[in-house]
Amino acid sequence: MTDALLIDVLLAYGLALGLIVALRRVGVPPIVALLVSGTLAGPAALAIVDTPEEVELLAEIGIVLLLFTVGLDFPLHELQRLWRTAAGAGSLQVGGTALAAGAVAAAAGVPVRAAVFVGLFVALSSTAIVLRELGRRNRLDSPAGRLSTGILLFQDLCVVLLLLAAPLLAGAADLATIPLVLGQAAVALVGVALASRFVLPMLFNLVAGSGQREAFPIAVLVASVGMATLSALLGLSAALGAFLAGLMLGGSEFSHQAHAEVRPLRDLLASLFFISLGMLIDPVAVAASLPLILLIAAGMIVLKAAFAGAAVTLSGGSLRAASASALYLAQVGEFSFVLGRDALALGVLPQAIWDLLLPASVLTMVVTPALMSLGPKAGDWLAARRKLPTEADGMATGEQHVVILGFGIGGRLVASSLKEFDIPYQVLDTNGTAVRMARAEGEPITFGDATSPDTLRAVGVARARAVVIVLSDPDASLKAVGMIRDVAPSVPIFVRARYRLEATRLTAAGAMAVTEELEASLEVLAHLLSKLDVPGALIEAVLDAFRHREGLRRRWTATAQVAPMAGLMDAPVASHEVQASDAADGHTLADLQLRSETGASVVAVRRGEVFTPSPPADFAMRHGDLLYLIGDEVQVEDARRRLTAASVSPAAD
Repeated sequence: MTDALLIDVLLAYGLALGLIVALRRVGVPPIVALLVSGTLAGPAALAIVDTPEEVELLAEIGIVLLLFTVGLDFPLHELQRLWRTAAGAGSLQVGGTALAAGAVAAAAGVPVRAAVFVGLFVALSSTAIVLRELGRRNRLDSPAGRLSTGILLFQDLCVVLLLLAAPLLAGAADLATIPLVLGQAAVALVGVALASRFVLPMLFNLVAGSGQREAFPIAVLVASVGMATLSALLGLSAALGAFLAGLMLGGSEFSHQAHAEVRPLRDLLASLFFISLGMLIDPVAVAASLPLILLIAAGMIVLKAAFAGAAVTLSGGSLRAASASALYLAQVGEFSFVLGRDALALGVLPQAIWDLLLPASVLTMVVTPALMSLGPKAGDWLAARRKLPTEADGMATGEQHVVILGFGIGGRLVASSLKEFDIPYQVLDTNGTAVRMARAEGEPITFGDATSPDTLRAVGVARARAVVIVLSDPDASLKAVGMIRDVAPSVPIFVRARYRLEATRLTAAGAMAVTEELEASLEVLAHLLSKLDVPGALIEAVLDAFRHREGLRRRWTATAQVAPMAGLMDAPVASHEVQASDAADGHTLADLQLRSETGASVVAVRRGEVFTPSPPADFAMRHGDLLYLIGDEVQVEDARRRLTAASVSPAAD
C-alpha cells in the first residue's frame, strides 16, 4: 500500500467520521454520510483523494465481506418461517416495482436494457437501514416488522441472482451461448457450495478446537475472501461466492461468532465502497439538475411505497401492517448501488442516467428515518378509521426465550430445567467441542463470545425474557452484563459469581448475582440447622438475614421483610414429641386451639421423614409427631401442658 493511498484513506475516513457524527444529530443514516463524504472528497468537489481507483480495490473487499455477512444473516430456518411472506409479498414487491420503474424509465427515453437495470435498481430496499431502525424502535417483532423482514430477505436473495444474471441482462453474453453459460455457472455454483458446506465447517472446527482466540477472526477472513476468490476463478462473481460461504456457514454453530468477528472489518471496508460511490457524484451536475433529482426521488418513494403496501395486502397482511410496511421499504437499498455499479461497468447504464439515479437514491435514504417514524402512526390512523386493533395491540411479545451464557454444569442445569417446563432457550458458549456435542444432542446452542454485542443481538437478547450467565471467567461475566445492559436495558440478568466482591460488582452493573462462596456456606448452615430440628421457615429467615447483612439480594422464596424476620429469630423455638397418652394424639390443631389458649403456635410438624411447614388447622396429630413450637417461655410451657393433658377442654367463649 503506497503512502499516497494511506493518506487518501485517512482523509476519506476522517471526513466520513466528522459527517457521520454531525449528520446523526439530524437523523441522517451513516450510509448517506459516507456517500456525502465521498462526494466532497471526490475529483468533482474538493479532490482531496488522488487515488480513487486504489480506494475502490479496498472497497471490493468490503463488498465481499458485506455479502458474506448477508449470507450469515440469511438463516434458512427464518426463511422457512417467513417463506410465504418472502415468496409472496417479496415477489410482488420486487416484480411490480421493477416493472413499473422500468416502464417509467423506458417511457422517459431510457434504452430498454438500461431501463431493466433502472427497474431492478429501484426495486431493492435497504436492509441495513430498515433493520437498524426497526431494532432501535423495538418494532422488529411487530406484524409490519416481520412482513418487512420477509420482503427484505427475498430482496437479498434476489441480489445474488441478479449479480449472476447481470451479464445476461446486459447482453454481454450471446443468446446462443446462454445454455452453456448457465451450465458452467451451475457447475461453479455447486463447486463453491460444496466447498463452503464441507471445507468451512472442518476449518472452523479445527480453529475452535485449538482454543486460540486470535485464530477465529483470521479463519473468518480466510473463509470469506477465499470462497470469493474461488468463485471468481470459476467464472462467477466474487460477491456471489462470499454470499454462498456465509449462507452455508449461517446454519452452523459458528455463525454468530463469525458475524461478530467480521463485522468491524466489514464495516470499515464496506464504508469505502460507499465513499467510492460518492466520488462518482458531481455536485455541480446535481445542482444543475436538482429539480429533476428531487422529482425522481419523490417518484421512487411513492412508487416503492405503493407496491410494498399492495404486496403486503395481497399476501394477506392487514391494512395497518401494509401501510406501515409501505413506508418502511420506500427507500433505495445499498445493494442497488452494487447492481448499478455492475451495470455501469458493463456499459449498459449511461453515465447521465447514473448521475441522476445516485443522488436521488441518496435522498430516499436521508428521509428514511422520518418515513419509518410515520409508519406506525399511519397504520394506527387507518386502524382507528377502520376500527381495527392498533399496532401496539397487535405487536408480538417477542421470542420470550431465555438466553444462557455458558454451558458447563450450571448452564446444563438451567437448560434441563427450562426444558422440563417447556420454556424456550438459546445457549451461547465458546467451547467448540462442547458446542458441537450439544448440537448433536439437539440443544439450541451456538458458538460465540458472550461479551460481543453483535453476538448477543444475534441470539435475541433484546427479545429475551431473561439472561442467565454461568461463565467461569469473572471478568467476562462483568463485561457481558454491561453489554447486555447496552443491548437490552430492561431484561432481567441472573449471574453466578464466585466471591462476594465479584457479586457486589455484578449487582452494581445491574444483575441479580448469586455468590458461590456465600451460598455454599449458607447451604451447609441450612443442613446443620435442619439436622438440629430448626423449622424450615426459621432456617430461611436466618439465611436471608445473612444475605441482607452481606448486601446481597434475598432468595426468591423469601417474601417477608428483613426486620420482622430478624425479630422472628429472637423468639424461642421448642419441639415436642406427641405421645400415645397425650391429648394431642388424634386431635387436630383446631381442636387444641393452642394459639388462642396459650399464645404459642405450631410452625411445623415432622412425621417420620416428612416435614410439614405451617400445618393447616385440620392437621390431625399422631403419636410420634415432632411439633415445632414458637413463643416465649410461658407460652411454650402452657402449650406443653395442653398437649399432654388427659383430655382437651373446649375453649372458653
